[in-house]
Amino acid sequence: MGSILRVETIKLQWIMIWILIILDAVINSLMGVLELNDLKQFFSPSWLTLYTYSAQFHSMFFYPLYCGIIASLLCAYEHRDGGWKILLSSPYPRQQIYYAKYILLILILGLDQLIFIVGYFVSGNIAGAPGEIPWSVVFSTGLGGWIGIFPLAALQLMLSIKIRNFGASLGMSICCVVPNIVITGFHSSIGAWFPFTIPYYIMMPQTATYAPRVEPYSLGLIVIFTFLAYLYGGRKMFVNRDWL
Repeated sequence: MGSILRVETIKLQWIMIWILIILDAVINSLMGVLELNDLKQFFSPSWLTLYTYSAQFHSMFFYPLYCGIIASLLCAYEHRDGGWKILLSSPYPRQQIYYAKYILLILILGLDQLIFIVGYFVSGNIAGAPGEIPWSVVFSTGLGGWIGIFPLAALQLMLSIKIRNFGASLGMSICCVVPNIVITGFHSSIGAWFPFTIPYYIMMPQTATYAPRVEPYSLGLIVIFTFLAYLYGGRKMFVNRDWL
């Protein structure tokens, strides 16, 4: 598995991935600082308020969208010039190839989550956010948001393997992220079945005035069930598909 992961890592367009990750951190941190100043008459400025503003845009739009983009980049090399046939002619079992791509995808999404949190700390210090840093909230929701992206990552990888055109894959991801504006208004027991919403349900602090309605146990069960379903479905499709 280690050798397959190294090969997949080499093939990736890391410059584009780093640009996307840095933009995510910069844009959401900046928007969080702007809202911290613009809405200070309605919500008392604090580190927690800043995190709420920053996490709102990140978890609702950027994070699920990046999941689809990175999944497409992981398959872009194989979609050109018969790359799948070349890859599958290697001595590695098909399921190992599939799992290697999935593991690399969630590791990159974990890196994106980490850089987002770093951007939050940097912007908070620059803006002089008052109060104490909510360490437990930041790290628990940050880790939870990463785990919550697992089902979507499995689904996006499966779709990226099927869709050859990067533009079509990007357009589909954008179209699926936009409904988050409405669907996240539903209770998590309903809205979380749409995997693009899960990071938002997990990352938004429940102390926020406009926090989504979340039932932790049902949300956890939905994450586990959809993760296993999408991962198994994607692996089965990849292994059984006639690539010739």
